[in-house]
Formats: sequence, C-alpha cells, structure tokens
Amino acid sequence: MTCCSVVAKDVLNGYDSLLNLSSPTLMEKGRNSFAQRQPAEALACFTIVSERRAESDEEQQLRIRALNNCACVYKYFYFDYIEAYDYFSRAYDLCEQIQYDDFLPVIMVNLGDLLNDYSLSYGSQPLAQQATELFDKCIDKAVETRNWELLTTSFFNLANQNYQLDLKKYHVLFSKEIPDSTPDLQYARLQYQGIQHMQQQQYAKARQCFERQLQCVNTPWAPERDSLASYVSIAATYEREGRHAEAISYLEKALQLTFDKDLSDLSTAICRQLSEHYRLIGNSEQATHYHQRYMEMMEKTHSSQLSHVAELNYIRELKKKEEVTRELEQRQLLQQLSLLAAVIVIAVIVIAALLLWQKNRQLRERNRSLYEKNRQLIRIEAVEQSQRKTYSKSNLNDEQRETLVGRVQEVLANPDIICQQDFTLSKLAKTINSNTTYVSQVINETYGMAFSNLLSSFRIKVACQWMDDPARYGNLTIEAIAMGTGFKSRTAFINAFKRETGLKPSEFLRLAKANSDNA
Repeated sequence: MTCCSVVAKDVLNGYDSLLNLSSPTLMEKGRNSFAQRQPAEALACFTIVSERRAESDEEQQLRIRALNNCACVYKYFYFDYIEAYDYFSRAYDLCEQIQYDDFLPVIMVNLGDLLNDYSLSYGSQPLAQQATELFDKCIDKAVETRNWELLTTSFFNLANQNYQLDLKKYHVLFSKEIPDSTPDLQYARLQYQGIQHMQQQQYAKARQCFERQLQCVNTPWAPERDSLASYVSIAATYEREGRHAEAISYLEKALQLTFDKDLSDLSTAICRQLSEHYRLIGNSEQATHYHQRYMEMMEKTHSSQLSHVAELNYIRELKKKEEVTRELEQRQLLQQLSLLAAVIVIAVIVIAALLLWQKNRQLRERNRSLYEKNRQLIRIEAVEQSQRKTYSKSNLNDEQRETLVGRVQEVLANPDIICQQDFTLSKLAKTINSNTTYVSQVINETYGMAFSNLLSSFRIKVACQWMDDPARYGNLTIEAIAMGTGFKSRTAFINAFKRETGLKPSEFLRLAKANSDNA
C-alpha cells in the first residue's frame, strides 16, 4: 500500500467499506468530498481507484483521473507538493503511454500550475518557461477540441502575475464561438485586458479590469483562488505607480483571504511582497514582521517542500532523456544486428553459390568424361562389328555356335532391324534361321545378359550415334529419337540411356552439339 493510501486509511473511518464500491462510484464520491472540502475521504476514494489493476481502456482512464485527483488533494489541501508532483507525473506518463489525449491537457494544466507556483515563489526562470510551454500546449489543444473551459483555466494559470505575457497568441479568448456560460470566461478576458493595459502603462485602466474580476468569478473549483489573484494584480498596478500604501492594502486583503479560506500555500509569497513594500515606505518594523512570517511559513508550509520540486522535475526530465537515449541505443543495436545478419546471409549465399558452381563444374567434367567414354566405346564397337562381319563372310570358323554368334551380332549391328518397335527374340531367331532356345543360350553365354537388356544396349548405341551427329540428326527431339530407336516411351528411353551411359539424353545431346560447334 502506498503512502497515499496509508494517510487516507488512517484518517477515514470506514475505509474498508469503500473497497467494495465500483470505481465510477468512488470517483463520484471523491469529487463530492473534494467540493465539500473533505480531503481525507476524497483522497481515500481516489487512492483506491488509482491502485486498482486496470483490465480495460476505460479502467485505465479512470485510474489516470484518480492519480490526477490524488495530486490535487495533496496540493490544495495538504500542501504536500512532493506527493502532488509525484502523482501528477505518474498520471502524465501513463496518459502518454496509453495515448489518452482527451485528458492529457488537464494533467498538463495541473503540472504546469505546480511548476508555476515554484517559479513565482523562487523566481525560477527555467521552470517558468517549462510551465508556459505546458500551458501553451493546453491552449492549442483546447482550441482544437473546442474545450473552452480548458482554455480559460489554462490562460488563467499562464497569465497569473505574468504581466509580460505575449498577448497576441491568446486573442482566441475573444472568439464568438466560446459560449458565455463557460466558467471563468469573463474573468480570463478581463485578465487579458488588464495585462494589456499594464503593458501600455495604463495602470488605472488595468486596475479597473482586475477590480471587475472580483465580481465575475464563477469557476466551480476553488473560486477564492481567483479572487486572491485579482487582489495581487490590483496591488501590482499600485506598485508600478509607486503607491506602496495602496499596494499594501490589497496585499493584506489577499493575505487575510489565505487565512480565511485555508490557502496557506499561497500566503508565503504575499508575506514576502508585503515585507518588500513596507521596506520601501520606510516601515522597518512591519518589514521585519512580514519577513519573519515569510521565513516561518517557509518552514511550515509548502515552500519547504516546494524547494524539492525543481530537483524532482530535473530528475524526471533526466529519466525521460535516459529513456530516449536507451531507445536510440537499442535501435542502433538492432540495426547493427540486422546488418550483421544481412552480411552473414550474403556470405552464406556466396559460399553456397561457389559450392554449387564447383559442383556443377565437377558434374560437367564427369558428363564430359562419360560422353567421351561412350563415343570411344561406340567406335570400338564399330571396328569389332566390321571384323566380325569379315570373319563371318570368310567362314574362318565352321562350328555351329560361333556361326550362330556371328549371325546374332550381324543382326544386332543392323539399326534398321533392331530399332523396329516389334523386334523380339522370336524375330531374331527367325531372321537367323534358328530357334529361341539356341539364340537365348548363345546371348547369355556370350554377353552375360538377357536378350531384352542386350537389345536395349544396342539401341542406346544407335541413339548415341544419332545424337553425336547433329548435322544429320540435329532436328530430332528426344521423343523422336526414343521412338526411332524402338523404345515404347520417352521415360523407358531416358532410364535405359542413363543406365547405359551414366548421362541423361539431354546432357549427352548438349555435349554433342558443343563438341560439334568446337570442331
């Protein structure tokens, strides 16, 4: 449980019973308690919602509103600016995280108001500039979304005691689009006109504007703060005229209002101004008196805590810069890893390409070797056939077996016969005037294979002769060669060709054409 919930639980009876209420009910109950100046009960309601786990966008948005409201309770009732800054910052960061753009300007106004209080109390120009930037963003968003109440609230906080404000940027306050019922509209317009007169050194006219403000305060939130701001502005007009007694009169009214309405968070700066005015008119006793009160309030009220707001803000901004730096480093690391991965992929592709090229080169050399081997076998076979024909005709051997072998070889050497689609063992036997038994026996003994394999081998040799003569047979396709050499299908031809030569017909044909072109 956070510090906020501990405080709320300690001061509020029935805290446990609130835990059973829904978040919307708690938010409504908390707002009513805030309006009735019951900070403990308001803080308890808002704290419970802020600590609940959000399961949906709606619950997350309620949680952001609850964080913002907790900060408001701490700021306006307990004057604990450290806790207020922490809760505003958490709400702001979460709002940006989920892109809750509708509510972000509200938090920006509240955070800007806190930084503005610091700049007024300590004269911090950097925080004043940061507060101005936040208010400007809110005003731009208010105009964009036609949120006129946000516009008047932002301008009031921006223009409070800021008499050097560049008014040209804020003339939108007088737009006819803004309904007259907008809270603090007339008050904000009078603030604009009063500052304008002060810049023109028309202090009486400026004073009239600030005095009229006292009659048109209609903000639903802490209207006495608007009245106090008007008193301080009236005192500022007298100060610029050198009328310190009149300035003191209005500053004392402002100081009394802080006591009557429990606005002690604003009394410190007023005591400091009173001390300075009394010093200027030569009343050292009153100057010392208010200076002592100022120092006491610095010890007792928000100023002692407010001094840490600058440190907290610096740390918060530093963390944001660290997060941006960390994101950039992560992005650079990711880019480096992506580049490294790309280099590795390219290297793998190059290596794979080299290996593939080497493999293809080896395959081409192997195919070339097989092609040359088959060509040589074809030439040797042709010579042997020629010799066998000579031996057959000269009847060098009269034995029946050798005669039969010679006749078989003579027939197998004739492409016109063996390339016929219907050429079979029976036709071979009939052609050489023998029977299938003797012919089959002779083939097995002589060649060590069956007739069908021997026939396929001789047909492949014929196909190789054709493909090795592109000038004569170059117009034939592989299908035509397969049919022309007696094979019944292209597939059967390719399988037989590769089994016989070690090459595919297409590879043999390509090498034959290349060899012919180089000849």
